Amino acid sequence: MMDVQEWRAAWDRAQDATDALRTALSDMGAGETQVMHLRPMVNRRGTAWVDVGQLPADLAARLAGVIRVGGLDDIGPS
Repeated sequence: MMDVQEWRAAWDRAQDATDALRTALSDMGAGETQVMHLRPMVNRRGTAWVDVGQLPADLAARLAGVIRVGGLDDIGPS
């Protein structure tokens, strides 16, 4: 069982990752309503997660393009 300090450290990692993903999606032109479902999570083993909920299909397709290319330089906001 994890202690509170371990949980908080995992939560901080999850929150940082959530913020980074939210910023990246916003840089791609996603509006607040498109990224509001992102949330940090920690499972009972202490693994940090980002729950992405639902993304609009067009945003998911643009995200896939960025992942394939490896950056935002070649794919700007739509």
